[in-house]
Amino acid sequence: MDDEPAASERPLHERIGEQFAYRGERADVWRAFDRFLDTDAYLNLGYSPRYLPHVVGSSQRRLARVVGDGLEERLGATGGVRLLDVGCGRGGPAAVLADEFGFDVVGVDLVPYNVAAARRNAARAGVRAAFAVGDAARLPVDSGAVDAATSIDALVYVPDERAAFDELARVVRPGGVVAVSDLLARDGLDRGARAAVDAFADAWDMPAIAPASRYLDDLAAAGLVADEARELGPHSVDRFRTWTRLYLGLAERSSGPTGWLLDRWGLDADAVTEQVRRAHEALPHLRHVLVYASVE
Repeated sequence: MDDEPAASERPLHERIGEQFAYRGERADVWRAFDRFLDTDAYLNLGYSPRYLPHVVGSSQRRLARVVGDGLEERLGATGGVRLLDVGCGRGGPAAVLADEFGFDVVGVDLVPYNVAAARRNAARAGVRAAFAVGDAARLPVDSGAVDAATSIDALVYVPDERAAFDELARVVRPGGVVAVSDLLARDGLDRGARAAVDAFADAWDMPAIAPASRYLDDLAAAGLVADEARELGPHSVDRFRTWTRLYLGLAERSSGPTGWLLDRWGLDADAVTEQVRRAHEALPHLRHVLVYASVE
């Protein structure tokens, strides 16, 4: 009998599905996050203003509000405006956009586990939003069917981001607005920095992370006219790296509390530490950017 293929050799969409459905060793880092963050509803990097630690309040909910504020500035009234949330995850951002801004929201996500969780979360919160399983590169939405679209820290898991941009341009009506937040590689990285970014992507089941210049070129080629590219990094990845540094400092102690806690929670401490280490090494070479664009 042939051996099972290594995790890194299996199709990316299968690995992503397993990670977010809490199957396999790479899901343990999310189980750990569940103890401290709102990852039962939010899977984004979060947004922490100055002097506000990343784990105080809901930084992940806050990022959804930041995205919604920018949409409101561009659209004016948002009540009843049709909005598609691509890579909706477990529905937290969609619920914020529906409840606090009044958008008529439909969320689409590749992972059935996430869509089921999004439906439960919306029902629990009494929020009216619909959710469906779908691929960002082949959206199950008619052309020009929505007034606006968001993708909050989700396209970093899509192998063909250009196809996703083409789909966003297709489903949003002409003159509509798209808001995308994403992790991008800094331009001009040397070989060592690029290797750190690639190792991080592999450890978290992401495709290669695009450099910022190519990303913006692909947006324009899809017919999305960017009017703002806002740097979120000082309030997200920089803050997050404070916590990865603290975790790794504790994990390196032979009698440190992290391994004991993770073992007590039934998690693979080695797997979690490897993913945190890869993230810590890559974060200085990454940008977290929020782009607002209009559809030609």
